[in-house]
Amino acid sequence: MTILGEAVFAELRRRGMEIDLARVERILLNADVSSTASRGVPARLRVRRLHVTGTKHYSENPAEGNEAAEVKSAPINLNWSPGNGVNGVGSEANLRGKSSVLHLTMWALTGRSHLQADVFSWIKHVSAEFHIDEVPLYVEFDVRDGIPVGAVEQRITSGSRTVLGQFDGHSEFESVMGAVMLERLRLDAISVFANGVETKHTWPSYAAALTVHADKLDPIIGNESTLKTRILQMFVGTSWAAVDAQVATALNSLKHSRHEEAAKRQAATSATATALRQAEDRVAAALQGLEAFDTDEPDVDTVFALASAASERAHEAHNLSLQIMTADAAASEARAHLRAEEMRQQAAIEDAVARRLFNGMTPTVCPRCSTKVDANRYAAETTTHECSLCLHELDLDDPTAIDGSDAPEGEVAAEGGREDTEIEEIIDPLEALRSAVADADSGVAALKDRYREAEAKRREAEDAAAQGRLKLDSARARLKAELELARAQSAFDALSSAMTERRTDGDDDDELIVLQATSDLTKRWVKNDQDPLLQSVSDTIASLAQRFGSTNITAVKLKGNGNMDVVKGGTTTTYSSLTNGEKLRIKLAAVIALVELGHRAGVGRHPGLLFIDSPAAEEIPEADLKTMIETMVAVAGETDLQIVVATTHGPMLKAVLPQSNLLVATGTDFVW
Repeated sequence: MTILGEAVFAELRRRGMEIDLARVERILLNADVSSTASRGVPARLRVRRLHVTGTKHYSENPAEGNEAAEVKSAPINLNWSPGNGVNGVGSEANLRGKSSVLHLTMWALTGRSHLQADVFSWIKHVSAEFHIDEVPLYVEFDVRDGIPVGAVEQRITSGSRTVLGQFDGHSEFESVMGAVMLERLRLDAISVFANGVETKHTWPSYAAALTVHADKLDPIIGNESTLKTRILQMFVGTSWAAVDAQVATALNSLKHSRHEEAAKRQAATSATATALRQAEDRVAAALQGLEAFDTDEPDVDTVFALASAASERAHEAHNLSLQIMTADAAASEARAHLRAEEMRQQAAIEDAVARRLFNGMTPTVCPRCSTKVDANRYAAETTTHECSLCLHELDLDDPTAIDGSDAPEGEVAAEGGREDTEIEEIIDPLEALRSAVADADSGVAALKDRYREAEAKRREAEDAAAQGRLKLDSARARLKAELELARAQSAFDALSSAMTERRTDGDDDDELIVLQATSDLTKRWVKNDQDPLLQSVSDTIASLAQRFGSTNITAVKLKGNGNMDVVKGGTTTTYSSLTNGEKLRIKLAAVIALVELGHRAGVGRHPGLLFIDSPAAEEIPEADLKTMIETMVAVAGETDLQIVVATTHGPMLKAVLPQSNLLVATGTDFVW
């Protein structure tokens, strides 16, 4: 059993919720929530030396017209050893390297560079010495083709060091420094869950809070608004602050997960409801379709018999069709012979008639030579049987006879022949052909009558077979409809069951309940522990703000969420409503107050190191800046504090700070 687990269990019972203690402990363990907490004890971080070498390239005078500015080169040999209290890094002109000293120090301290690209390219070697609770820590690295390569070491005995980590690259450098510094400064990684993503903020986020930039005055604590509450809790040193951060991250992550699950369930429920309606419509349609079918089952054998009969009738009709074609061809041939015979006999008759006509004529002249034919010559035709014109023998037989008289010799018996001679019956070919044509036409007509009967039987058989096939098709369609109904009903039942299960998914979520109760509990503990400390810090902030020159600010109230109420000129306002000069004084006062709290009460996690970059850039006159630095010198003498101020007011720094705490360039000289 743990302190937190027992407290959460008791809180749940007070709320009327019975969750087993072992279950509570397991939920907290699975959520990576620490079960115990301790008040933060500050570890003191100091910069003792910074040594940088390389080659810088610069131009003293700007280019004129089309002339290129003269670029010069000079070796870099920065060797800076800041002391306790307030240190000044200054120049009398801008762009002389004062801010770069702070950036180089932070690069060695965090592994993360904020140098300008040109300055970065000048650096060849960096060596830094830091002290954590008087234990020396050495960071040394070379810059090879823009890549830092080096190691972090710690002194264990006089003249002896141990390697804490080595790095080759920016990410490795930052990772090694993070692991070394968080452990030795007793700082916990800050987990923040936002927009569905958990982010762990480590040493660079804490280190950023050690620097006050005149152009980055929001928020009051640190430089990231999303972390101001957590940074404040860590620096104040309240008990359970780290645990509260762990619980908040776990709870937010769980809520996000549950929200996504709920959204998915809602989407699934909506989709299921739509699918359920569609399934219901499908079942109704399947039932309606099934009702349209005849329930009688068709006789398959009968259907096959009808199909076979239809095939036989079709075969019979086809054979008759072929016979008709053959008979039609024969009848056509007989008619052709009949027409030929009729034409032959007609030609014979016409020829006989013509001969009789011409034989009956009395020629008078020759149609060619016009020679006259005398009467004696014409009269002699009857005796000489010669034509009066051409003297050829005349055919005096009956030219119109078309019976067998013109038959070949020997085929007709001579008149007066023997009575017992058998006479062959003479057959008229024309009559024979006419009889054949009549017989052929009669046969064709009979075949056509048979074909019409066969066609009628074929159509009747095919109609019967078609009806049988329709019944089979209807039976198949009915079977498909029955299968569709079964599928639709199965889908409907499954979706109905899913909807019922989702309606019963509203059981309480033990994990969410436990983490929510834990969050409420730790927040209450942090507030109870933090409120008196914040009140002490608030009083110190107000006092320091007045000493820094904001005499019209009489009181402030620093809240646990990192916001602040300010009493200014008798009126309560907020930090965000102040001028930039007032914000700068308040922000500096807040950091120093947190360090002072740790020095006086022995609580908190602020390492007591502060960098102030260009404070006079924000409406701070030189006289006011001098007052602020003098005040910081006095406070640093009272508090375990190291401050580095970078400003262009180099002469003023010389007037306020001892020579051992100065790194100041004069005129147009570079700081390094």
